[in-house]
Amino acid sequence: MLYREVFDKFDIFEGLDDNERRMLSEFFRRETYEVDDVIYDEDQKGGTLYLLMKGKVRICRRTKDSDLLPYATVSEGEMFGLMSFIDGANHAAITIADRDIEVISLQKKDFDGLMLKDPIMAAKVYKRIGEHLCEIIRDMNKQYMDLSTYMFSRGK
Repeated sequence: MLYREVFDKFDIFEGLDDNERRMLSEFFRRETYEVDDVIYDEDQKGGTLYLLMKGKVRICRRTKDSDLLPYATVSEGEMFGLMSFIDGANHAAITIADRDIEVISLQKKDFDGLMLKDPIMAAKVYKRIGEHLCEIIRDMNKQYMDLSTYMFSRGK
């Protein structure tokens, strides 16, 4: 099957049958970026889900002095661009290839069109994406609480 490695590597596609995988894979685009290439920038229009097949990506924000402040790393087998894929909003961060990378991209507009043809398949994928976002939010909440506890204890 075309793109079998994508379906094997990313659990958001668990539970899809061969026909659903075939339909979805028609919209996959394989892209490559070289080290230090910007994949997307802050405030750039969103709407693309990236599946990192090879390499490593830095997620950064610009400081008020325009320096790049890295705050997350995406490794092979992980996704990025999740939030803008769901809501279509502009990106809130910059993603930079930490080394030569290969991604599979999926456009929101293509997926939304496919959702009209097969809403059950789309629901399966969106549910898994939602679960990933929940994991991210839980981790961020824990980090926030750990930092708050640390700051509070230092203030005593």
